[in-house]
Amino acid sequence: MRFSDNTAPHNQTIHDRTVLFKFLTLFLLLATIGDTVCAQSQTSAVGFPRETSDSNPSAATAVANAVAATGVTSHLGYRTEMSSNDPKSPVWQIYRGDQAITTYHANLKGTPGLYPLLSPRGLPLTRNFPMQTAVANNDNTEAARRFERSDHDHHRSVWFTHGIVNEYDFWLDDPGPETGRVVHRSGDVRVRQTASVINGEETSSSSCTIVTTNDWLTPDEKRLLSDRRQFRFGEHLGDTVIDITIELTAADDDVMMGDTKEGTLGVRVAGTMKVDAKLGGEIHNAEGLRDAAAWGKPSHWVDYSGPIVPSDWTLDTDETNAENAASWPRAGITMMYHPDNKLPTCNWHVRTYGLFAANPFGRRQFGDKSANAANYEGVKIKKGQTLTLNARMILHDGGFDATKSAAHFDAYSATKVK
Repeated sequence: MRFSDNTAPHNQTIHDRTVLFKFLTLFLLLATIGDTVCAQSQTSAVGFPRETSDSNPSAATAVANAVAATGVTSHLGYRTEMSSNDPKSPVWQIYRGDQAITTYHANLKGTPGLYPLLSPRGLPLTRNFPMQTAVANNDNTEAARRFERSDHDHHRSVWFTHGIVNEYDFWLDDPGPETGRVVHRSGDVRVRQTASVINGEETSSSSCTIVTTNDWLTPDEKRLLSDRRQFRFGEHLGDTVIDITIELTAADDDVMMGDTKEGTLGVRVAGTMKVDAKLGGEIHNAEGLRDAAAWGKPSHWVDYSGPIVPSDWTLDTDETNAENAASWPRAGITMMYHPDNKLPTCNWHVRTYGLFAANPFGRRQFGDKSANAANYEGVKIKKGQTLTLNARMILHDGGFDATKSAAHFDAYSATKVK
């Protein structure tokens, strides 16, 4: 069969229209995405768009090809909702698509924090006590409460404080002449959208950044520290990634962050995840130490994983064991300390009862008997100077995976930090 001579021009016209359509689609995508600027490719190891202006979230900058470095694409995008209009105590809910990730509370029962903390599929990873608040996609609150201990009410999901700051205690919250408190001063939240074309296919990704400033006050309202906290939400290897940067500034005088085990970046895991529940919870660190053996040891990362009780579970705690909990979904948190931090060593205040804290200031209280620790009292931040700490949380579904944790740490190590 012979085709007429106008077949080729006709196909060329279709091709031209297809190219034009793709171009217009990409143009409209870029035009409608807020805070997006096409620039040269500058990506972190997990595909975060790098920000300019010293990572200030108010600098409206994002870059193209943010996904190219890893092939990890966020098709859903991030969004935030504010559930409190009080500027002194904002509450921001963070979503990826319709899936809740966490909520930032400027005043979480007395200190800034994140609650709840949810796995990519929405499984709650932290204890509900003392907040006791059911939130979106955290529908197992009632079932989980039976497996929670009402102890250490200063363990509030995810928080950042320290037990000795110029002899004041910011870790505990018992009212007293030596108990300090962290007070929110300002905050901002931004969603970054990026668009790119890879092998002729249009893709988009996004990340979300929360930045707050806070003051560390003594009972008589004297400021010891001011801090700037940045939480950047993204994804890598199918897991949720939260990059945390804390800048501690000795605003008015020298400040000593003392040698104590009571600190610093803390998480209280869900009751069924804890090792002591004997339902299958596990602690692993990068050196292969497990459970109680990981306490107080230096490590680049630690993972705390375990089963999550389903919302329809009706058996009491004394009727629930590892055998029938084996059918429950598993999830966990891997916390990492960046190797380029100015404080090179981080010890882990991680307990089998559910506490999970990264502490770069404690030494002797963790059993360090080395010559370097003999006269160690803590870390002094001189007046006007700033100490920056960088950590990453990986929220994952499924149990502990050593190979995947190592891959996550390799990616994190490749990122540049202050």
